[in-house]
Amino acid sequence: MRGPTKKAAEHAAEWLEDPPEVPTLPSAAGSERYTAVLSRAFLAVLAIRLQRPTARIAAASLCWRAKNGRVEHVTCEPYFCPSEEPPRHPLLVRVLVNKVAVGLVSEVDAVAATVARENGLVREADERCRPPRWSLELAVFPGELLRFGSYLADLVRASERDEDEGAVEPPIPAEVLVESEGLHGTRALYVWSERAWDYFADRVWMDEIVPSNSHFMALRGQRRSARR
Repeated sequence: MRGPTKKAAEHAAEWLEDPPEVPTLPSAAGSERYTAVLSRAFLAVLAIRLQRPTARIAAASLCWRAKNGRVEHVTCEPYFCPSEEPPRHPLLVRVLVNKVAVGLVSEVDAVAATVARENGLVREADERCRPPRWSLELAVFPGELLRFGSYLADLVRASERDEDEGAVEPPIPAEVLVESEGLHGTRALYVWSERAWDYFADRVWMDEIVPSNSHFMALRGQRRSARR
């Protein structure tokens, strides 16, 4: 990592060690700038842990070629920005693998495939725009994010071996849900760090503004707590 990114990574390891009751950043714009730097640090860590060539799709997303020839992609973005208006909450970060928050994932798959091809990651024998077979939605506090770089790399390798991604242990206590038959028959993995879950799960407004998380909370019988 270079100087500014390394400093941001070191700062992130300490920030929000105990989630505050009120925002710690002066504005939503400030939190987005901070998350942008943190996202770059996370993607740098992930690229190293993957141990394979990657290509940048945008400032907060990159792609790689899985061993089965499919192109996969990841995006790191702010989930909830600090707000002093009800509901009051701290910054939460989301990582999306092979999915998008809004829009059609097939469009992003196609863009990722194009970027991979332009950067020489795709071989001639690979099937063009072949969709990934799994997805992940991860929600964590910023101070927890960098610990998940190796975890995500392990998930990629588990998927390539056609193993259950849900069997991969998160680096810290977390709530985990695996849908074996998600969209288009793919496996969908949802992970919330335990601290992020405990902070947000009991707030009624979550059901109203985050449908995917409402779905996640409704399937309590299928969730498991991964604790260390």
